[in-house]
Amino acid sequence: MTRDRIVVLMILSVAVLCLSTGCKQKEAVVPVSGTATYQGKPLANCSVFFKPTHPSKPDLCVTSVGKTDADGHFELTTTELNARKGAVVGQHQVSFKFMQWGSEYNEDDGPEASETPTLPREYTEGTKITFEVPEKGTDSANFDLN
Repeated sequence: MTRDRIVVLMILSVAVLCLSTGCKQKEAVVPVSGTATYQGKPLANCSVFFKPTHPSKPDLCVTSVGKTDADGHFELTTTELNARKGAVVGQHQVSFKFMQWGSEYNEDDGPEASETPTLPREYTEGTKITFEVPEKGTDSANFDLN
């Protein structure tokens, strides 16, 4: 083999390796927002998590999270390093969690434990609620927990 052929083969090998590992295409993300209530009252300062149940590409499984405001409204953002607004299209398990922040997070204080309702385990573990994210996204991802 000539030196030029070896160089070409090495370049092709690196390109194939890159394509088969870290240079994968990201799944499309669409805007998702909604409102969460518990026993008819806004679920304020709660993190709403969306986890795809059957991602088209398991190695690209993209979860999303949004924090509710005082009215229970949230908008999802992916949990990737370079976060994107929304969630991937398809079926998701939905869970709800309250985060109590320590003193180092004073600029983004979360609720005190005494201010948050105790949610049933099926809501906090994502075993009860699913949601289908449509292809064009939605602003109607509304949840009324009982």
